[in-house]
Amino acid sequence: MRGRLRPRGAVPVALVAAALAAAAAADEVVNPLLGQPEAIAAGEAIYSGRCVLCHGSAGARGPNLFASKISDERFLETVINGRKGTLMPAFGNRMSPDDVWMVHAFVKSTDRY
Repeated sequence: MRGRLRPRGAVPVALVAAALAAAAAADEVVNPLLGQPEAIAAGEAIYSGRCVLCHGSAGARGPNLFASKISDERFLETVINGRKGTLMPAFGNRMSPDDVWMVHAFVKSTDRY
């Protein structure tokens, strides 16, 4: 049993890792409009006017956003700032963060693959 004893007050490594993961998740930016029907409808209209040309209904010149697994925060950052070295322009001067969240809510509400 000698190797299995922990010093008094020591916390198992797995518990520390879980606590750190929970703390990181608490700082994660999450779309506040997910699942809201009005936001989804507005997001569909914005998508049709600004995004569909490149992203289509299931990917085109740009990636298929409906199959994307990027985080909410990364989606927001990418739309606002664009992506260097790609055709994705920055929309920060043309779309508010709320507009981006509405598009994201629409994209996440559908299951197009």
